[in-house]
Amino acid sequence: MALFEASDGVKLFYKQQGEGNTIILVHGWSADHTAFDQSFDELSKNYHVISVDLRGHGTSDRPEKGLSLKRFATDLEELMEHLNLQDVTLVGHSMGGSTTFEYVRNFGVHRLKSLSIFDMTPKLVNEGDWNLGLYHGKYTREDSLNDLTVINEDFSEFAKPFFKIAVPYLTDDLMNEQLELVINNNTPHILSAMWHAMAVADFRDVLPNITVPTQIVYGEKSTLYSKETADYLASKIPQAKVVPFENCTHLLVVENPAKTTEVIEEIAKISYNHN
Repeated sequence: MALFEASDGVKLFYKQQGEGNTIILVHGWSADHTAFDQSFDELSKNYHVISVDLRGHGTSDRPEKGLSLKRFATDLEELMEHLNLQDVTLVGHSMGGSTTFEYVRNFGVHRLKSLSIFDMTPKLVNEGDWNLGLYHGKYTREDSLNDLTVINEDFSEFAKPFFKIAVPYLTDDLMNEQLELVINNNTPHILSAMWHAMAVADFRDVLPNITVPTQIVYGEKSTLYSKETADYLASKIPQAKVVPFENCTHLLVVENPAKTTEVIEEIAKISYNHN
């Protein structure tokens, strides 16, 4: 476990374990590096695995600045430069997927060997002829503005209905436990800023530039994003493969850690020559 200081002075937590080709695990909104804990040890038997806390999350600093996907991507690039990493398999779940898209937009794929995107869309808000965003095409720009207002007023009032939709199978007692953890382990201004960052992002133009082997992983029971979203991503990314997780929701990385480990290993062992 270690701290890395980004170029703007913000300290970022990461842990690394194992030897071999590098896998970097990037968590989603309101989560932290522990989201991948059940796969981390298994993957590190054969790979050099790094799991990060994005700024504002987990044990990393919670600043007033740099709360954007571009800064998140810059943090990843600076960490990779600091550790002198090449041929990286970059794995992003949810907002971690958005961070991965933003990374490619700003830094290309020269450090990357492969990508794995877990249950995310290239554009969160549904508008115009785009209906492959959040809530299977039903989340609008007005919804995002209303949600930002609620998050800024009282995050718990947003979290309750959101997680009820995202994880519908939890009993009331388990839901209350999870809500308490999420509310106590996060800072509202961070979550508000990053919800805004995701709501205004559109990565559709980035997809053709993802020229390394890529997995598009989705939960067949995800209430956030659809099979059609996964198929769209795969149709726009040159070397993409869709991987469904049966009986899993948006939280597929914790619902089926064994399969999570298996699919990441599958993409990490692919040989790829940038030339």
